[in-house]
Amino acid sequence: MAKLAPTQLEELQNIGAYLRQVRQQQGLALDVLAHQIFIRPALLQALETGQGAELPEPVFIQGFIRRYAEALGLDGLAISKEFRVTPVEVIPTANLLTKADTNGATEGSESTPPRGLRMRDPAPPPPRASSSRPSPLPLVLSLAALAAILGLGAWGIFGRNQGSDPSPNRPDPVATTPPAPVAPETPETPEPEASPSPALEAPVVVSATLSDRAWLSVKADGESVYEGVAEKGFKKTWTAQTSVVLTTGNAGGVELAVNGDRPVVVGSNGAVRTLTLTPDSDVKTVESAESP
Repeated sequence: MAKLAPTQLEELQNIGAYLRQVRQQQGLALDVLAHQIFIRPALLQALETGQGAELPEPVFIQGFIRRYAEALGLDGLAISKEFRVTPVEVIPTANLLTKADTNGATEGSESTPPRGLRMRDPAPPPPRASSSRPSPLPLVLSLAALAAILGLGAWGIFGRNQGSDPSPNRPDPVATTPPAPVAPETPETPEPEASPSPALEAPVVVSATLSDRAWLSVKADGESVYEGVAEKGFKKTWTAQTSVVLTTGNAGGVELAVNGDRPVVVGSNGAVRTLTLTPDSDVKTVESAESP
């Protein structure tokens, strides 16, 4: 059965209470409504009371909510989306990531050393050795000032002559680098919301999962929809309006989930079994089926 997150369980309880109130206002009995939408009364009772442990996986719960709401004349798609198949995780903020230590100081602050230990004082920096040599700074400044004066005089002489030259082929003194093109921002594409499985819209839903190689023959409403040898890891879901007839040559390697109920192994390894599954079938139907 489903293991729901706290947020999913709260959503389920709110939706279930609302659907039960609408059903009672319309004067519909739970058993009558369950027969109309092909869902067992026990599952509808668990949905109304928010008992997630009695229900199948979240994707099946979302499909049950939609079928229930549409049977009451409500917008089933909108109401089913209020129950999210994947719970939303809360992203911790920077304040939540800061942990306080036992003395009330946060991580990164100076910690108090344990009793019995003394912190050693940092060693003082070594004294700077005094130098008797004179500083060369005044000489350097004088040379820099002389170079600046000579540079300004040369620019006054040669710069004016170059500025009056009308030649169009004279290169520009400063090369201008064009700015790099900026790539346009790509808008974020929102993730599509999970929608209920379309298989839940049919009265009979049969899901098979193989843990070993097995031969399968499946007929939906009298029409053959699959026949062949399926390998380990094979997964497939079939739907029908009245019945699904499944025959396997290795019952121990086939698990079936019928009408949203929990999956169960069909039989023992190497056994040949044939099952006829209808809207009223559940896990007990699979467990009680006999080999032909």
